[in-house]
Amino acid sequence: MWNDITRGVAVLRGTWGDDSAVDVAEKPVLHEDFQDEFLASAQLDFERGRHQSAAILAGDALEETLRKLCMSNRVELPKKATVAGMNAELIKVGLFDDSVAQQLAELTELRDKAACGLWSEFSKDDVATMLHEVRTFVADHATN
Repeated sequence: MWNDITRGVAVLRGTWGDDSAVDVAEKPVLHEDFQDEFLASAQLDFERGRHQSAAILAGDALEETLRKLCMSNRVELPKKATVAGMNAELIKVGLFDDSVAQQLAELTELRDKAACGLWSEFSKDDVATMLHEVRTFVADHATN
C-alpha cells in the first residue's frame, strides 16, 4: 500500500514540482474553465513523457465538465459528488445514455489507477486514447 501511495505522490510532485523557468512559463494560467486548464496541463505532461499525471489531469477535466453539466441542468449534487453519481443523475435528465456513462466510468477508472500509482495497469497509449475521448466529451458537452 505504501508503494502505491509513494508512487502517487511522485506523480503529483512531478506535475507540480517543476522549478524551471521555462516549465513555469509554459503552464497555462488558471481561469474559469478549469476543464480547459486541466486538459492543457494534461497534454503538456503527456508530451513530456508523464502520461501518469496526464491521466489524472484529464480525469479532473472530465469530472469538472460533469459538475458543470449537473449545475447547468439543475441537478442537485451532494457535497462529495462522484463521477458515478453525476453520471446517474445526468442519465435521469436525459443528457446522455448508459453507453456514454459506461465510457466515462472507464475513463474515470483509468484516472483512479493513475492516482493510486497502479501504473502497470495502463499504458501510454491508453492515456493518449483517454485524452482524445475526454477532449471530445468536453467539446461536445461543455457549458459556459
